[in-house]
Amino acid sequence: MRRFSILVFLLLALSAALSTALATSYPLTVTDDLGRKVTLDHAPQRIVSMIPSSTETVCAEGACGRLVGVDQYSDYPASVQKLPHLGNGFDPNIEALVALKPDLVLADESSTQLVDKLAALGIPTYAGTAQTLDGVYQSFETIGELIDEQAPAAVLSGRVQGAVDAVQNMLAGLPRTTVYYELDTTPYSAGPTSFIGQLLTRAGGANIVPASKGQFPQLDPEFIVQHDPAVIILADAPNAAARQAITARPGWRDLAAVKAHRVIALTQTQIDELSRPGPRIPQAVELLAHILHPAAFPR
Repeated sequence: MRRFSILVFLLLALSAALSTALATSYPLTVTDDLGRKVTLDHAPQRIVSMIPSSTETVCAEGACGRLVGVDQYSDYPASVQKLPHLGNGFDPNIEALVALKPDLVLADESSTQLVDKLAALGIPTYAGTAQTLDGVYQSFETIGELIDEQAPAAVLSGRVQGAVDAVQNMLAGLPRTTVYYELDTTPYSAGPTSFIGQLLTRAGGANIVPASKGQFPQLDPEFIVQHDPAVIILADAPNAAARQAITARPGWRDLAAVKAHRVIALTQTQIDELSRPGPRIPQAVELLAHILHPAAFPR
C-alpha cells in the first residue's frame, strides 16, 4: 500500500513538473491555417468554439469550464449542450457571440467571413481544422498551446496515437478488406489521404478510392460498381432504409457487399466519431476495425 502511495505521489509530482515545463509563455503568436498571425496576450478564459472537434479537444484537455459558447453541432461531451449555441461557421450568430466577450474563438478555416468579422472586431480567432491523422495530433498540441494546457495536450496526443497504432498492430498480416465509405448519396467519399481514409487503412481496409482523386472526391456511381467493394459504410443516413435504398441503385444489387449483407449504416454517434478529427478517434478506428474484420476484432 505504501509503495502504491509513493507511486501515486511520484506520478502527481511528475505531472505537475511537466505542466510547469510546458506552460505557454504569453504574449503568444501562432499562425493559423489561413496564414494569419494570431496573438494572445494571456491564457484565454472565455473560449468560443465554432467547430465540434475543437470543442471536444478543449474539453479533453481539461478546459471545458472555460468554454462560454459553441456552434450548433457541438454536443459532446454532454456538458457543452448547456452552453449558448451560436449557429455555425457559415451562418453564425455574431451578435450573440460578441456578447459573450470571448478572448479566443476557434473556427474552421473555411469560415472566412466569420473569421474576418471577428478580426475586424479585435477578437483573437484561430482558424484551422485537421485534414490528416498527423494533423489531428498537431491540432491537439496547437490548441493546448493556445489555451495553456500543453501537458494534457501531449498526453491526449500520445493516447490517441497509441490507440490507433494498437489497432493497426492487432490487424497486421491480415488480408485487407476492400471498402467504400460514403459521405452522402451524391456520392461523395473519403480518399485514402484524408483522416477518415487513413483510419480505414489503419483498421485493415483497402479503400477503393485512389489517392489521385483527392481527400473527399465526388465519385461516378459506375466507378463504385466497377470496383465492387466487400464492405460499404454509409455515413449519411443512420437508418435501415439507407441500406435498402442501396439495392435500387443501378448495378448495386449485385455488389459483393450487398450480397454478403455487409452494407453498414452508421448511427449518428458513430458518424460523429468518424467525421470529427478529434479525441474520439480511438472509438472510430476500433469501430472500423470491427466492421472490416469482425472475427479478428470482436466488440
